[in-house]
Amino acid sequence: MTNRALGRKKSEFVAKASVDAGSYLDYVVNGTNYRISYDNFVSGLGVTGSIVQDGAVTGAAILDTQGTVNNIRNIENGSGISAEISPENGVILSHNFTQDATGTPIFLDTTADSPTFVSLVAGNGIGITSTDDYVTIRQVGVADYANVTMHGNSTETVIASTATAVKVAGTFVVGDESGLTGSTNGRITHNGGTTRHIINSIISLTVASGTNHTVSMYIAKNGTIIQSTKTTATTSSGLYRSMATFANLELDDGDYAEIFVRNESTTDNLIVLDAIIGAF
Repeated sequence: MTNRALGRKKSEFVAKASVDAGSYLDYVVNGTNYRISYDNFVSGLGVTGSIVQDGAVTGAAILDTQGTVNNIRNIENGSGISAEISPENGVILSHNFTQDATGTPIFLDTTADSPTFVSLVAGNGIGITSTDDYVTIRQVGVADYANVTMHGNSTETVIASTATAVKVAGTFVVGDESGLTGSTNGRITHNGGTTRHIINSIISLTVASGTNHTVSMYIAKNGTIIQSTKTTATTSSGLYRSMATFANLELDDGDYAEIFVRNESTTDNLIVLDAIIGAF
């Protein structure tokens, strides 16, 4: 038997804020009355359950609740992070790094799920230290050395005062060097942290004129002669004297050593024919 409404009206409903368990809802289709349980009605709408945030409260929320509207935020690219839609309609979050093609890479397998950052291993003569947020690579265990030489020089070293030693004049040739730097002006410069070096020097010199001049040579650090390196000889014009000296110096980065000479007798100029200065 089919029940029809036949135009009857329902009225005087009692207001409620919720639906009681076991309740039914009625509806009409083509003049026929039907009823459906509230549970089946909600299930048919596909709105069972609730949408709430989950996970750590300090995280970035995907759900953005604004009053009665629940917004689902888009996922955007960040620094080093790429977001894209997969062929299966999912969201793929990937790292987004670039490895330079020059030199030896320290970041391997950039397309892998878990890329590898390589470790640095110190090779022979190399030291590696990690401090705070940087890595220091330095040369260790390898001797520092340098030498500069001059032969057949005729440039006079000008003597302005018998009391003052001056740097040897002439053009030098830079020899082998490692950790120390030689220059054509006769200077050897230390590079890097504080290190103690042995400085050796030998010269052949004469005076431009006159006889029986007392002459001296020194090693100088940063333009200042070291008195303890003084060696002295007597010479006359045309008579070349060989002189040698050395120094044990503590050098900081940028410190340098040179050869200085002095005419203690007169202001006649000196000529250093040959010269060698080396450091190790």
